[in-house]
Amino acid sequence: MDTPNKNLKKVIDLFERKGIDKRKQASTMADILGIKYQSAKQKLDGKRGIFYSELKSVYNYFYESLEEAKPYNGIFIVNDMHVRCNIVVSDDKVEIKDPGINYAYFHKNYYVVNPTGVKFNKDMKRVIRMDFLPAPKLAILDNDKELLELIKSVSNRYGIDASVYETAQDMMQAIDREDYDGYVIDWLLDYNENSEAVIKKIRSKSETVPIILLTGQLNQHEREIGEIIVEYGVELVEKPTRVFILSSILLAHLFF
Repeated sequence: MDTPNKNLKKVIDLFERKGIDKRKQASTMADILGIKYQSAKQKLDGKRGIFYSELKSVYNYFYESLEEAKPYNGIFIVNDMHVRCNIVVSDDKVEIKDPGINYAYFHKNYYVVNPTGVKFNKDMKRVIRMDFLPAPKLAILDNDKELLELIKSVSNRYGIDASVYETAQDMMQAIDREDYDGYVIDWLLDYNENSEAVIKKIRSKSETVPIILLTGQLNQHEREIGEIIVEYGVELVEKPTRVFILSSILLAHLFF
């Protein structure tokens, strides 16, 4: 798969949908990305690649999302556990919460049901029906067994179905077998091998799936990691990993 060409097609298709004349596309792209006109022209002519981060900037400029619509409209929360679901609510106004009844409030495009929460929201709606979906799948790659088990345990606690892999080869085989909703990947593996090949393989299957890159070697590999962030649209978390921060990022990506 030629990712730069795919990104180019997406940009051109978007410009055409927005009615931007071909003669103005290069100047429009230059303005959006903050680059010179000639550089933008070369990108649109296919002479230079369009990075994923640049594609995302163009889409954000036009308030369009690169991601497909989510197959759920609600999130059920009990303590730390999150479950994706489809919810039907009543239009009736809620004055008080009756015991034994689930209520939902609308937050960031989703209905949220939190029966363990004590806060009353004036916009709450009584839940008529709630259909639960399977847990999102997360693949974790790291050569540190203790860290693997820690991230897996935390993920499971938050309602994420996590699978762990200690080698790049194991992860690559897993990517061939099934699709995951997100990835947590250590940058530096055994024998000074890095995980760029794994990230590239993931992006060959999906341009939008969240990839969180872990590293404790940012000082030694700053330029390489910076290039990976730009080219593949990954998110960086430095080691030692702060579990609450990592779990918050996973919740944001896999639920909200």
